[in-house]
Amino acid sequence: MKLSVASPAYNEAAGIEKVVRRWLEYLETSPQFQDFEVIVCNDGSRDETGTILDGLARDLPALHPIHHAVNKGAAAALATAIASSSGDWVLLLDADGQFPIENLPRLWHMIEQTGADAVIGFRAKKEDTVFARFGSWASGFLCSRMYGRRLKDFNSALKLVRGSLLRALALEAKGLNYSTDISGKLLEFGPAVKVVETEAIHVPRRTGRSSRTFMRSAWHRFLFVCYLAFRRFLQSRRVLQSPQDLPTKRS
Repeated sequence: MKLSVASPAYNEAAGIEKVVRRWLEYLETSPQFQDFEVIVCNDGSRDETGTILDGLARDLPALHPIHHAVNKGAAAALATAIASSSGDWVLLLDADGQFPIENLPRLWHMIEQTGADAVIGFRAKKEDTVFARFGSWASGFLCSRMYGRRLKDFNSALKLVRGSLLRALALEAKGLNYSTDISGKLLEFGPAVKVVETEAIHVPRRTGRSSRTFMRSAWHRFLFVCYLAFRRFLQSRRVLQSPQDLPTKRS
């Protein structure tokens, strides 16, 4: 089997080299996946992120940088990385290193144990501000009610998903709501797609700073959750098709 790591990156020059090298060093000794690739989409960074990634790629053939000429948002960057992946399984990681690659064995263990199509790593301890934690909890609570499935960490960016399934999802978020978007799209399939969770390691950001602007992010998250609620309403009234009504292609 082949594993693809897909990640968005924006202005991560201070730490991107250390993070990417750690990913590749770890995967080179991974017993689960001998074939792997790391795809990082540089989302129009204004610092040296793109230059660093290109330099690393010359020495690390498993690294495949992709560049957006202008900043399109984290979700658009992740969608580009996912579309460029070719793995049987795709591991979603942020380039800030807050979810260490060492989470992979526990994610894969859940896949083997349950036969799931996707596993989400929930943060037992979230290394974020109180404001960010509350926003994540509130939106996650509402989304869990919406989809009829209580997830411990609806907005977690750490996911391991069957590649053919993930590449078929029509992601709509533009900014930092991509984790919520992916969780919701997976749950829309209902019983046809099995989604499980496992506890994950989450550490403080060690370099750089988040591109999150808290008030704007909170407003965008609120609007996105409202959109998802309206979408679910239209699906329940048979105005929109629901993925669980369609045949699911799995490989």
